[in-house]
Amino acid sequence: MELGICMRDLPVAQVVQLGKFAEDHGYSSIYLPETGNRTPQGGLAGRSPWISLAAMFAETEHVGGAVGVAAAPFRSLPHLALSAATLQEQSEGRFSLGIGVSHREAADRLGVPFPTSPLRWTEVACDELMGQARFGVTFGQGFPVLVGALGPKMVELGAARSDGLVLNWLTPQHAQETVDLAKNVGQANGRTPYTVLYVRLSPYEALHT
Repeated sequence: MELGICMRDLPVAQVVQLGKFAEDHGYSSIYLPETGNRTPQGGLAGRSPWISLAAMFAETEHVGGAVGVAAAPFRSLPHLALSAATLQEQSEGRFSLGIGVSHREAADRLGVPFPTSPLRWTEVACDELMGQARFGVTFGQGFPVLVGALGPKMVELGAARSDGLVLNWLTPQHAQETVDLAKNVGQANGRTPYTVLYVRLSPYEALHT
């Protein structure tokens, strides 16, 4: 088991500090969810995890970094692959790409279409992004592709078609059951899926007290 840190919507300078903190204290990775959204009041909220991770990678040597997860339907899959490959190249192999379908409310607020079938969309995205990660792009190859999954069908899809899963909002019992399901499905498909489990502990400030 490895321990990482997940924070959302931090200024770039704080993400860089967090990466250095993680590197100095034995954490394996920094996960930044994509939170860009239009608020109910009409404004925009959420900083770019892509730019923040690029800055962090420039100031660290060993700690991994992931967009976990990207609101993948809101941009083209080739664009996602090229962004991921760029960070993979810059970090010399420390980047992971998490993808999720987000939700209909966020899509409506941003004025973008939401997939008619989130499962089918994710299946296609996994196949295309896994191909780009392995042989499609001419640089930054090999970045892991993880699926953000809540329900059992998405867990099964991610375990069968990607490198692993990003799990959230689970009780300890549900987390264990989900990990077991992912292992079984992965083994049946010749895979050993990597599982990332978010556990809420403390705000950013608590790490520096």
